[in-house]
Amino acid sequence: MKKNKGIPDEEPTPMEPETEEESAGEKLSDENAVEAEGENKQDIEAEGDEEMDLIKMAQEKLDEYKDALMRVQAEFDNYRKRTADAVSKARADGADGILEAFLPVLDAVEIALGMISDEATRKGVELIKKQFTELFNKYGVTEISAEGKEFDPAFHNAVMQVEDPENAGKVVEVIRKGYLRNGKVIRYAMVKVAN
Repeated sequence: MKKNKGIPDEEPTPMEPETEEESAGEKLSDENAVEAEGENKQDIEAEGDEEMDLIKMAQEKLDEYKDALMRVQAEFDNYRKRTADAVSKARADGADGILEAFLPVLDAVEIALGMISDEATRKGVELIKKQFTELFNKYGVTEISAEGKEFDPAFHNAVMQVEDPENAGKVVEVIRKGYLRNGKVIRYAMVKVAN
């Protein structure tokens, strides 16, 4: 075996017996190690508790945000439904207004039919009336039946009264026709009522 130059060969020396001071120092260092290990465990437990607190806080925040999200979604859903209802109502009201504006034209056509004596002209005006009637039917407009019926202020507007004890409380004449659209009155029937 080669010897390293400059490094003297040393034989391993057997361990010398410990002195009391060394032995006491080792005991102290063992106690310090146990103490440090205990403190280390406490630090680890404290860190674990801190982490658990952080997790708990994060979970609470998550629950809070989920709740807020659900509330916002519910509010938006309600808003969407209210808006859809408002749009639908506005369309219906607009259509009611337009259809109501055409009712005097239909009245004029019916008056014209009563005054026309020429058969060819009468047929032409009847075709116009038929087109109006079909258009109104398409949009749910129906005539309020009134003559001979009991007077109903929900559908009839009494503008005249006549003495007729036999038909008391009944409509005896329709002065101007009334119309409903999908169950809603768009024009009340002007009627003459018997007393």
